[in-house]
Amino acid sequence: MDCQNSTWRHPWMAKETIQGFATRPCNKKDRLEGVQGGWVASALLEDNDFKVRIVTRNASSDKAKALQERGAEVVEASFDDPGSLERVLQGAHGTFVMSTQDFTKPKDFYQLEVNQGKAVADAAKAAGVQHVVFSSLHAVQKTMGFPCLHFDSKAEIEEYMNSIGLPVTIVKFPAYYDNYLSLRLVTKLEDGTYEIGYAMEGAAMHGVSVTDAGFAVRAIFKNRDEWLGRTVGFSGDKLTIQQHADILSKHLAPNVFKPTEMTSDAFSQLPFPGAKDLGDMFKFYRLGNPDFDAELTRQLYPGTRSLDQWVQDNKEAMLNALGSI
Repeated sequence: MDCQNSTWRHPWMAKETIQGFATRPCNKKDRLEGVQGGWVASALLEDNDFKVRIVTRNASSDKAKALQERGAEVVEASFDDPGSLERVLQGAHGTFVMSTQDFTKPKDFYQLEVNQGKAVADAAKAAGVQHVVFSSLHAVQKTMGFPCLHFDSKAEIEEYMNSIGLPVTIVKFPAYYDNYLSLRLVTKLEDGTYEIGYAMEGAAMHGVSVTDAGFAVRAIFKNRDEWLGRTVGFSGDKLTIQQHADILSKHLAPNVFKPTEMTSDAFSQLPFPGAKDLGDMFKFYRLGNPDFDAELTRQLYPGTRSLDQWVQDNKEAMLNALGSI
């Protein structure tokens, strides 16, 4: 990928934030960049054992309204107001938590995220929540010797949750197949082919459908005693980006896809906020040993799809997306 001339799409800029809770009395809480928490809420709403409370900064948003129409209670609260978090967690049996980073604040997003995560942890503790499912990531600095700030921040929050004795299950999400629906990391080149921007330098990486992972989280909530204190790294499969390209080219023909030749170090130099952190993420995926587990994911949700199956299921949506660029 040409750093200077590419029409690079920044894939991780902040989106509308929703926070959510669900009760069974099980309660699910999430803070999301529009993906994880929404699909956890969706999975819970399909099960009559759960009563779902969605917590958002903006109860009138389209996403909040859509979940409300499916039966969720929608209330407003903010990570920036710890008192509001404790209020909305009152009566919750369980809560799903995802902290978020804001790469547009590169000097302090790490501490902002840690502070928000700790605020949720304290609120859950004070409210007596019986099962916290936290979407964490790996402690890259500790294990690899180089930082990956949006991973390390979540690892620090995880450590804090354990230190205060929260009843917690840790889940970890790899790359989302769903990113392809919005063509994140996909660039149309001058020759009409499409370049996939995961800078993995030939190494394989895990991926998962966030929809499927939402059902896996539901299974964790339904089986608290079995999963409490455990860590689950979700995965549908582990493939090279060349294999991603082959699968996309097969199902979306005559469109042709290919992996980027960019290195993780070169990715780190791209001119957008967070490029360094994302380059470090690719470096970790390539050199580290992330604990994602496709077999365990399918134990939780047998319907977990491979990338090949997911692209088949989303062929029409992807073709429509390609037609828009």
